[in-house]
Amino acid sequence: MATVDLLKHYIEYITSLTVLLTILLLVGPILYTVRLERSIAAKTIPLSGVPGCRRLGLTGRSNLSGQHEQQSSSNDGGPRVKALFTYPIKSCRGVELAAAEVETTGLKYDRLLTFAQLVSKPGKGQGKDSSGVTEPIEEWQHQWRFITMRENPKLALVRTELWVPDPRGRATNVNGHGDRDLQVPATKPRARSRTRGSTLIGQLEKGSKPSNRPASEDWAAQGGCLIVRFPFEPDYNLLGLRTEEVTIKLPLAPTPERIEAKRYTTEDLSIWKDNPQAVNVTNEIDKLALDKLRYFLGVSNPLALFRVNAQQQRAVTRCLPTDRPKEGFKVGFADAFPVNILGLASVRATDAQLPPSADVKGKLDARRFRANIYVSGIEAFGEDTWKKITVGRRIGRDKDGLYECDAEYHVACRTARCKLPNVDPDTGIKDSNEPYTTLGKTRKVDKGAYPHPCLGMQTIPLFERGIVRVGDVIQVLESGEHCYEKMFA
Repeated sequence: MATVDLLKHYIEYITSLTVLLTILLLVGPILYTVRLERSIAAKTIPLSGVPGCRRLGLTGRSNLSGQHEQQSSSNDGGPRVKALFTYPIKSCRGVELAAAEVETTGLKYDRLLTFAQLVSKPGKGQGKDSSGVTEPIEEWQHQWRFITMRENPKLALVRTELWVPDPRGRATNVNGHGDRDLQVPATKPRARSRTRGSTLIGQLEKGSKPSNRPASEDWAAQGGCLIVRFPFEPDYNLLGLRTEEVTIKLPLAPTPERIEAKRYTTEDLSIWKDNPQAVNVTNEIDKLALDKLRYFLGVSNPLALFRVNAQQQRAVTRCLPTDRPKEGFKVGFADAFPVNILGLASVRATDAQLPPSADVKGKLDARRFRANIYVSGIEAFGEDTWKKITVGRRIGRDKDGLYECDAEYHVACRTARCKLPNVDPDTGIKDSNEPYTTLGKTRKVDKGAYPHPCLGMQTIPLFERGIVRVGDVIQVLESGEHCYEKMFA
């Protein structure tokens, strides 16, 4: 009898344990998701902000929120800027803006930094043995090489925030839909105009107020702050309760004193076919945070962070404007050209061409293509024939002072696509097929880019300084055929 009672208690215990484990398995992921979302929300927009700085970027509803809705181009009054993005760290999550400064190398802060890993390969040389006979020897060559979402898709989950010096000397969130940080006159076609009073130029010329804060926390003195965040999850993480948000802070324009204190170095960086000297700023990152980032990204080699060297920018050598043969166009860490433009109708058309079995069917996100300027008000692939456009305002200076006029862009070529758009920007998961497979079937439209499909356009600003903002009208000055010139013959 005692044995039967014991067996009953044992069965009840096992049953209770099974029910408890089942509940944990069902409820655990929900609790983890809620906890992580609250953690991200609390840490992404801190109440205190960055002292002395203001945050750039939209903090509310994205201008791409209605991107999947079919829109009539005839009702939009022609092509307009629908959304703007700058990507401070190459292949990491971008910052959506209401207005952006534009330089010769692209949108300000765009691809300012890149992560890189140290790669090694055998290199051959010649030496002499003890008898003086020449014989081949094998030496290992080590070089930093940039990394992207192509190989490390979790870069999509590395979020960035831009904080720039606030002339008012307090932390604020600006550049939302109110566009409070850049007061720009309404853009419309016109000749040069002089600027007076509190205008864009005046704000661009202003510096931030002197600060009494200690140098160690005075980010305004460092030209502002780039905040980098990513979720770190250790191997043993029951119900996700040990997941943490790792935060890294980087100066946007470090002072000479900080450069010396942090021991920046200048080293060769391999980025496609170029090997510019770039600034290694890895010492800005705490070693533990760097180790966690390397683990999170799945990088086995040493990992480093590099910044564009203003004296070693890469030359744009392909598809140049024929009417400016003597001008030297430069780019930082963007793949090849300063500014990428993409029509939202082109993305919707690509979505419609996806097979019904594709997971992304009906919800293809334009952010997958990482354009700087997203355009509405044109038919699908209407941007394919643009050769020269104006959008936004150019800021210039002559003997009479500062002036504004229409900002011209040379539309260099189509954008040859790889498999990077297969990465979901929200999850960091890379699809094995789409949308690249469909693009390969439908968008091999440029014989110069063959066998790569094309979507979107690469452009070069034909000015040194300007501004573009959401809602700006795009004027097409010249149209024609394009033939892509390959980076590698």
